[in-house]
Amino acid sequence: MDGMARLFLIDSYGFIFRAYHARARTGAPPMRTSGGLSTEAIFIFHNMIRKLLATQKPEYIAAIFESEGPTFREQEFTDYKANRAPMPEDLKPQIPWIRNILEAFRIPILQYPGFEADDVIGTLAQKADAAGYEVVIVSSDKDMLQLVTPRIGMMNPMKPDPPSDFTFYTPEKVKEYMGVGPEHVADLLALKGDAVDNIPGAPGIGDKGARDLVAEFGNVEQILDHASEVKRKMYRESLLNNRDQVLLSKRLATIDCSVPIELDLEAIESKDSDPGSLKEIYRNLEFFSLLKTLEEKSTALLQPIEFKELKNLDELPETLGVAADGETIGLSGQSGEAYRSHPPLDLSQKRVIVHDLKSIPALLDHPDVFDTFLAGFLALADPSAVSLDGLSERFLSRKPGPSAEERAEAIFSLGTLLRPMLGDQNLQQVYDTIDRPLVSVLARMEQTGITVDRTVLDQLVIRMNTEIDRLSGLIFDLAGRTFNINSPQQLGKVLFEEMGLPVPTRYGKGKTVSTAADVLEGLSEEHEIARHVLEYRQIAKLRGTYAEALPQLIHADTGRVHTTFNQAGAATGRLSSTNPNLQNIPIRTELGREIRAAFVPRSGWQLVVADYSQIELRLLAHMSGDKVLVDAFINGEDIHTRTAAEVMGVPPLMVTPDMRRSAKAVNFGIVYGQTAFGLAQGLGIPRSEAELYIRNYFERYSGVRKFIDRTIAEVRRTGYAETIFGRRRPIPDMNSRNPNARGFAERTAVNTPLQGTAADLIKLAMIRIDRMLREENWQAKMLLQVHDELVFEAPPGEADKLAKVVKKEMESVYKLSVPLIVDTGIGTNWRDAK
Repeated sequence: MDGMARLFLIDSYGFIFRAYHARARTGAPPMRTSGGLSTEAIFIFHNMIRKLLATQKPEYIAAIFESEGPTFREQEFTDYKANRAPMPEDLKPQIPWIRNILEAFRIPILQYPGFEADDVIGTLAQKADAAGYEVVIVSSDKDMLQLVTPRIGMMNPMKPDPPSDFTFYTPEKVKEYMGVGPEHVADLLALKGDAVDNIPGAPGIGDKGARDLVAEFGNVEQILDHASEVKRKMYRESLLNNRDQVLLSKRLATIDCSVPIELDLEAIESKDSDPGSLKEIYRNLEFFSLLKTLEEKSTALLQPIEFKELKNLDELPETLGVAADGETIGLSGQSGEAYRSHPPLDLSQKRVIVHDLKSIPALLDHPDVFDTFLAGFLALADPSAVSLDGLSERFLSRKPGPSAEERAEAIFSLGTLLRPMLGDQNLQQVYDTIDRPLVSVLARMEQTGITVDRTVLDQLVIRMNTEIDRLSGLIFDLAGRTFNINSPQQLGKVLFEEMGLPVPTRYGKGKTVSTAADVLEGLSEEHEIARHVLEYRQIAKLRGTYAEALPQLIHADTGRVHTTFNQAGAATGRLSSTNPNLQNIPIRTELGREIRAAFVPRSGWQLVVADYSQIELRLLAHMSGDKVLVDAFINGEDIHTRTAAEVMGVPPLMVTPDMRRSAKAVNFGIVYGQTAFGLAQGLGIPRSEAELYIRNYFERYSGVRKFIDRTIAEVRRTGYAETIFGRRRPIPDMNSRNPNARGFAERTAVNTPLQGTAADLIKLAMIRIDRMLREENWQAKMLLQVHDELVFEAPPGEADKLAKVVKKEMESVYKLSVPLIVDTGIGTNWRDAK
């Protein structure tokens, strides 16, 4: 089969099952990732595909998967394939990874509802043959041998002959292997039956008998017509008594080559694999030898970038990758090629690709700019992978050089890959309506900054030092000696060796006992010293992180603190901030609230604060559609009181503060997937009582239970969680054999749509409010965003009006089935504005 373009059709499911069982038969130890995922079938299937591409170099290729739903064979014979064992549990989670591998190798996947893969392959093979192409069916299923012709061959990678090669079947090879030619394979199966597909055949006629009958009489129809002439009595009676069954078996065994599908050669044209995707798969599956080989190969294939001095901007294409390094501007309009320029350039007429637009103020208002930083985060939802180096390694299999030109070339290359990826993943609208417009909003907030009162912080440091000294004295008295409380080793020795505090059960003999917060919290109820250490640590952290550090962050020119907001800081899509990190200032402790008192408006102005009330619980009501929850929010009830009444079976008027506190813990615990053990610890109640609370909750809020189950099932199927607006977060451990990893993944799957949607809602509100402030020429400024809260400063004449307008904008930003409620406050500092 040489000299013609060849089409390769892969029988995917056949290989997946055979790869799995082949590994099992070897007796080799199981292949698993550290997360518990079984990888036997993935590894073998991957190697088969890689070898096929490397040795055969197909011009056209497609992988065919079995479809969902009944086929005509099942409709005609309900017991068809009834004997097949269900898919092994550890094989199920391997299927999505096999599809990922095919996509990384750029092999199109074909699947047609109502038709078996065999029939699709047969139809495509015959259409390609009729169009003048040679076809290679890649399968280990003997049924496929009936399709072999002089121009349709079959290749079996699972049965090498010789061992280092694939077995290739021509018509002659089929006859040698099966004892009949391809035209009689279905006849052979119809007579002897097929236990795998539960094809009944003719009772008593085995492989040799079937071959002999075909050799003497021809096809099944001819054999049945001459049944009375068959010499062997058992065969003769079987044929005479089971004519209909044999004819049915022939129909079941015959591949239907008339499936109503078209052969689209352009769609299945062979393409180069995506090394970035393969590297990501190898990392996740811990195929480290494959990863090393791929990285070495990628490095060897790198071509040097051609550098040119820019003479005229008009000589460049309409789309440019842009990077700056001091006064040098790097430009690239083609992979492998870059320019440098020193004078400022007018890029307003060009389509521009940059990395981290917020760091390039000159391009913030450019009419057509694409940010690979934002796009990379949307595509991957991985904060650790969105640096220019990280994305280049992931998608280009290389790091960019240090110069502006080299970075510009990498940015251009990334842009050409990431822009269509957003469309493919239905993320373009999130980019266009949320993430891209927010860049300019955040840049203005960072530039504005916020005033910090040094006097408040100095006084707070004095208070904290006094409290730390008091707690140190109590700790030393209980320990019977002084030691370094900040040293985990010394603290552990005091607590567990000298004082004999009980060691948590997870720390066996000989293991070093941690003094982390969760360990101390478990000891704090019965051991006063553990409680004091926790208080000491909290105050010491507040002092070092905020009270002492904030004055050092005050800008010399503006006299204000200018935090940096990061749009790619959390996988859920929530904003994070650094220098200072405003997200972690505690508001439940007195000293934490005092930190907020140091954030003040400019002289004579006021701070305006707006905070979404219980937004994640409201989103839970909307997404679950639970009638009790929805009604409670629509009627403006106190949701924690309503939950206490529902769960504890008392009228709302009889709900005590302690009952409401417990219900509040249950409400928010449900959102974050809290277990009965965690709830029991948080409330200080027996585990059995916590289990009863949770069971009663789901009985009363049955819609929430259905939402959780539905969400987990969907994420297990797709591999990612999704917000209302389409933002995605991959969750890889949904099928982990490790129960802790799987449990965490399931909790993340439920919480991500809620927390991620809440994050998107406040971003949309920020975009609308920022536009309103600028278009209507307000003096007021938006300063901070912390979780579900926005902070503004306004002159006295605008503060009251601003609070009302912001409340309206935030509450109307998106229509839910329950009302969004925003609490606002005005004050002379952040604490008092609450």
